[in-house]
Formats: sequence, C-alpha cells, structure tokens
Amino acid sequence: MTVKSKIKDALKTGKLVIGTKKVKDGLKNGKIKYVIYATNCTPDILADLKYYAKYFNIKLEPFEGNSKQLGEACGKPFTILMVGIRE
Repeated sequence: MTVKSKIKDALKTGKLVIGTKKVKDGLKNGKIKYVIYATNCTPDILADLKYYAKYFNIKLEPFEGNSKQLGEACGKPFTILMVGIRE
C-alpha cells in the first residue's frame, strides 16, 4: 500500500489527524499509530517526531513530496507538514 493510498483510506474513515500540533498531541496521548511527514520537515520537528516514534513505538514514513504536495494529497488548499493516522 502506498503512502498516498494510506492517506486516502484514513481520510475516508475519519482517522486522519492533520497538523504538527495535533499529531504531537496524539502521539503523547497514544492515539496515533502511524505518522507521515513531508520531505521539507524542519530538522527540529523531525527530531521530535523520531523521539516520540522511538519512545511510543510508532512508525514514521516520509511522504514523496513537500508540504504543499502533502496538502494536495489530503485534499486541502494549504501546506501540511505532517499527518497522523489514529488507531
């Protein structure tokens, strides 16, 4: 299953969490099981993601594009740095 198809499936089921703050909050609360981030994610945010992923055993996967393309894949007219998929 490709990253884009995972995003589309999560959108259809309502399990997609959009945005850095919401994804980080979901990680801290144990509600996110999978995170997809844009290739232009800043090093400090990516370091935080990797820390939470290691600590909570969450899978991280890079998106094959920048934040604008990730926004388009989510059907949104704005940039998105990361999305999470809830359990």
